[in-house]
Amino acid sequence: MRGFGPRALTPYDGWSWLVLAWQLMWRRPWLFVAVALFAPGGSALLLALPIWEWWLPPLGGWVTLVATILCYGLPLSLTVTLACGVARATNRKRAPASKLLFNRTAIKALFRTSLFLFLLLLQGYLVAYWVQDQLLPVDISAIEGSALPPPQVAFGVANTLLGTQLSVLGSLVMILQILLAVFVVPLQLFRELPLSVCWRRSALAMQLNPWLFLALGLLGLALIALPFFGPFSILAQVLALPLPVYWGALLYVAWSDVFQSGAEEELEELRDSWRVPMGGGSVSRRDSAARDSASSAGSPPWR
Repeated sequence: MRGFGPRALTPYDGWSWLVLAWQLMWRRPWLFVAVALFAPGGSALLLALPIWEWWLPPLGGWVTLVATILCYGLPLSLTVTLACGVARATNRKRAPASKLLFNRTAIKALFRTSLFLFLLLLQGYLVAYWVQDQLLPVDISAIEGSALPPPQVAFGVANTLLGTQLSVLGSLVMILQILLAVFVVPLQLFRELPLSVCWRRSALAMQLNPWLFLALGLLGLALIALPFFGPFSILAQVLALPLPVYWGALLYVAWSDVFQSGAEEELEELRDSWRVPMGGGSVSRRDSAARDSASSAGSPPWR
């Protein structure tokens, strides 16, 4: 199934993505709630493993840093990727979401994309710690009785699990923005193109829509900083649960509009019901949807 993008849109289209993502989530609220609980639940389970008490005290140093990112970043990466897949499966009415999502092809794509997202997050954190260590040398191995670096040492690690999750999500948004890789996740997940091709198309989409840099930059900085301000700590705890799955749904909606000309399955119906026109693009979306449906006849439902 071929796409029609990337294409240039306007900030007004970005506002419509926010609403469309919420509408998709409200179609299957309990499914998205289950996905949202995966991130803090997975982090809690990983943090509770006894291996950290066995390995970290003798090893310490950068191993502690990698363990911290693993405990928080891996469940978050899986949550964002799974939410992106759930959003598309929810949007397709030809079969139940579970049937579209939980099959061998879909699971392989989910884990491959989640691993890519986690490696980006790990790389970004390692670079941040290296820069911090060069500017402000700190002995990160000086940790007693805990698998986590202290907040004053660990960039983005708050005092609570949910606060850290929100801050890690903000770091992920910033890393994707800096590397021009925002659209790599849905391209890799739904098209299974070579990674280099996904990255080039994502970079081109970002260059065609420079307003995304400001929007994503402000969002990422806000999510990183919010848990560390006392007056907003409660708000950070509340936002930490829905925002990862909302970000995943938002990635799907944005990818559909930028690369599919908004013709992705039933998304056009959602837009019509909301009655907000989407700008940009000379291709008729309903004609595109018809061609898209015809070209995908006989292909696996996940694709």
